[in-house]
Amino acid sequence: MATRTNAASQQILKSCGLVLAPLMVLAGCGASTKTEAPIANIPSPIPSNVPLIDVAPPAPALIGAHRGEDLWHLRSGLNVAVLLCQGPDNNAMVASYNKMLGTHKGLLSEAAQIEVNLYKAKGGKKWQDAYDDHMTKVYNAYSGTLTRDNFCGRSKTILTEAESATPIAFNDRATTMLYELNRAAGLPDPDGALARRSLTATQTVDARPAGTVATQR
Repeated sequence: MATRTNAASQQILKSCGLVLAPLMVLAGCGASTKTEAPIANIPSPIPSNVPLIDVAPPAPALIGAHRGEDLWHLRSGLNVAVLLCQGPDNNAMVASYNKMLGTHKGLLSEAAQIEVNLYKAKGGKKWQDAYDDHMTKVYNAYSGTLTRDNFCGRSKTILTEAESATPIAFNDRATTMLYELNRAAGLPDPDGALARRSLTATQTVDARPAGTVATQR
């Protein structure tokens, strides 16, 4: 009886051994309990907030077709300014504008005639209509400014300078003043570069020999 029991026990152990061995192998293939060190968070420096400085490009030597035209357009823009800028500085601006007209009466009269002569030379019999249309566009450009505060502030500065300048200094500074005024008003072509390119292209087309046909591509 004991011999039969021992034999049965050995058989059970052998059977158990066949079952336990694979379990031990599976247990050895389980997930590792080793924990990895967390990745260190290295802070990056925050760049300093440097304000954007708007540096204006240098003024052109000429904006219109003549220095006199630049001066006349400057007067036109300043005329709009004293009518448009109805703030606490308006009385001072009107006084400066009137003084500028008196101080530089001869220079401004010459500038007005130069502008008229330019349109007489290229406008033919309809020069007056072309001139009137042109000046209307000039006035409308300034009166429709979307940057009124900048325009009014710059106009006041220019008027203060102009009323006390000598005629020679005022004439020499006219183009630069006009450029500053145009930029302050937010005009799309403050230095006249677009207008000059358009005029050059028109003159190139007009200069083609009669009968010339542009080649289509």
